[in-house]
Amino acid sequence: MGAELTVRDVRHSRGGREVLAVGHLTVKPSEHLFVLGPNGAGKTTLLRLLAAVEQPDRGAVEVDGVPIRRIGIAERRRIGYVTQRPALLGTTVLRNVELPLRWRKVPRARRRAQAHAALDRLRVGHLADRPALALSGGEQQRVNLARSLACDPDVLLLDEPAAGLDAEARAIFFADLERALSDRAVTTVQVTHRPEEALRHADRVVVLVAGEVRQVDTPEMIHRMPADAAVATVMGYDNLVPARATPDGAIRVGDRVIGPGADHMDPGPVVVAAFANAVRLGSRDQTGLLAVVRGVSPGPGHRVVLLNGQLPDRRVRLLAHLGLDEPAPSPGDLVSVWFDAALSAVVPGS
Repeated sequence: MGAELTVRDVRHSRGGREVLAVGHLTVKPSEHLFVLGPNGAGKTTLLRLLAAVEQPDRGAVEVDGVPIRRIGIAERRRIGYVTQRPALLGTTVLRNVELPLRWRKVPRARRRAQAHAALDRLRVGHLADRPALALSGGEQQRVNLARSLACDPDVLLLDEPAAGLDAEARAIFFADLERALSDRAVTTVQVTHRPEEALRHADRVVVLVAGEVRQVDTPEMIHRMPADAAVATVMGYDNLVPARATPDGAIRVGDRVIGPGADHMDPGPVVVAAFANAVRLGSRDQTGLLAVVRGVSPGPGHRVVLLNGQLPDRRVRLLAHLGLDEPAPSPGDLVSVWFDAALSAVVPGS
């Protein structure tokens, strides 16, 4: 059924600087949890603590309620850890996959069968007798993953397993990974900095920013209702506009209404987070934030419009995607900007 992972009041430092602070996080048995965040957010550190490669300075990481530091070698072997770099040995693919099974003293015939089955699941069975170091990067990562799957882990930890692959190869890799795990009850924690991967494959998503958990929720909720501007940035919102919510539920910059209502927000500072295709342009005398067009260029299926939004105390750079059937402004034009409520969110400001 997979194991339950729990992180309790964990603090961890490196080089005298705290790099991770997690109050409480539970990964349910058989859940596929994605850890999403920018570079340096602490994602790999969290994975290394879950794998017991490192121990936290404070707090505890538990497997089925037992602190990892107290469990024995047999229990630790329930955890499979796939690093970003495969680190294969200079021998055949098959022997690389068999190696952890040999450490577990699995009889030769059985370990060979398990290794072949794991390679076949990831569509690299035909490479079994090839030198592992002669494979492409994508093939090596499949072998790296097969090495963990061959051990039939209760917990699988994946550190950006498709790093370095192009978009098409990544899509194929994740489809094969999903198929390889489809009939297994394994708890999976996967690190990524790509929101589209988390949105597509996760049961839940943890957003880490600067070593802190900012939000834990379903992909849909994090996508549509980010907790703050930092989460919105991680989720790929293109525009962040400081504004204020007024008692009548309007969102304003100065005296101009700029977009979606915010009945869920108390009056005060807010940030409007909007995707590029949420931006609507009108003439300067219409409702919205005044902005100067900086540039217009073609994009795939749309036009890319760069703007300088005019806040009371400064400018804010904006990105808009306009449909090819919409009239395009010219550089230097003064326009009004507002945001489609279906493609934007209002989050707390400061």
